[in-house]
Amino acid sequence: MALRARYSKIEGMTELLLTQHRQVRPPVRVENIVRGLGLEVRAGDLKDVSGLLVRTGDTAVIGVNSTQSRVRQRFTIAHELGHFLLHEGIQHHVDHNYRVNFRSEVSSSATSVDEIEANFFAASLLMPRHFLDAVNAVDAMDDDARVAELARAFDVSRHAMSLRLVNVYQHHSPY
Repeated sequence: MALRARYSKIEGMTELLLTQHRQVRPPVRVENIVRGLGLEVRAGDLKDVSGLLVRTGDTAVIGVNSTQSRVRQRFTIAHELGHFLLHEGIQHHVDHNYRVNFRSEVSSSATSVDEIEANFFAASLLMPRHFLDAVNAVDAMDDDARVAELARAFDVSRHAMSLRLVNVYQHHSPY
């Protein structure tokens, strides 16, 4: 486990994946990337589990909860792919209905760097900085309608888009 999140490394990895898989505009086809890497995605009713990763040698199965929204499933698939690529020692991983943020009790503790990295990986893959820049997303910071429009275009939740915009553009409003 890393002692602190490797943000630069993760952004480099996601940029390379996007280039290798010819993803040039949103929405990123995350399942195509996963399958292109030789991994399998299986969907099913996982009850309180959002997603899971089961590694076998150089390959893995990503499980995703089919009862959750499409945008949640997409983020979960990207999150589990992040675990696969970043955390080689993990053989099995289960995510119980985590929230896509960095403020939970688990993700704010020093023991959750893997979760912080997987969340950052998913956000960077689904909402790459250069895609956001290309659509002047910085202008959406204080515009709920524009955030919703971007979320639809990137096929992510408004919550995920809002967090990504804050993290990319470092703009914090007091209210």
